[in-house]
Amino acid sequence: GIAVSTVDVPGVGRVSVYDVGGQNQFHKTHGFFFLANAFFILLLILVTGEKIRTSHELFEEAKYWLCFLRASIGKKIVPTVIMAASHLDHCPQGGEILQQLTDHLRRVFAGKIIISLNSFALDCRRGS
Repeated sequence: GIAVSTVDVPGVGRVSVYDVGGQNQFHKTHGFFFLANAFFILLLILVTGEKIRTSHELFEEAKYWLCFLRASIGKKIVPTVIMAASHLDHCPQGGEILQQLTDHLRRVFAGKIIISLNSFALDCRRGS
């Protein structure tokens, strides 16, 4: 389903967060959230099972979602995306991989999507 929450962001105000996930059955719902004042967090998972995903695999997944966003949002809006990655605890070099990927995607999608200079990687261990 779609997880909805509201958070207070210092310097920004109250923000509604819609986690629409990447499941195929929810692709059609994404368009409801493509608004001019929206920004998007593209969360990539650094590992599959115990295997660390390659930079190429992460690029292809990110490219898919960014192309999907660009095609779905229309030409009048230039969307803003913040890149994120999970499971840094399984991939210590994940922060560096994510930054390199973000830099590359900024070049590939220049003028089509605003990809934030800032990205973040998450440690997914409980209590960390």
